[in-house]
Amino acid sequence: MHKRSVVVVLASLALVGACSRTKTLDANDLEETLRAKIEQQLGAHGITVDCPDDEPAQAGAIFQCTATSAEGKTITIQVTQTDDHGNVTWKATNAG
Repeated sequence: MHKRSVVVVLASLALVGACSRTKTLDANDLEETLRAKIEQQLGAHGITVDCPDDEPAQAGAIFQCTATSAEGKTITIQVTQTDDHGNVTWKATNAG
């Protein structure tokens, strides 16, 4: 009976740990999506996009990514999360 109690406690702790983790955006997926959309809009190729890793998935949260052209010019992208499921809107805020 003691063994069963330990298993229940460990299972409960694992569930609590999983629930307490903050859901984050998939930075690689977001970077690829932004890259494709920017290249399409600009008619350019060779653009890379860098977004922060471990960005919490939270509706209304705003953060920045950086797009870099093949020539080394950078564009700051303001990303706004529309929900906590990874859906976002974005806009270029400055170019350098």
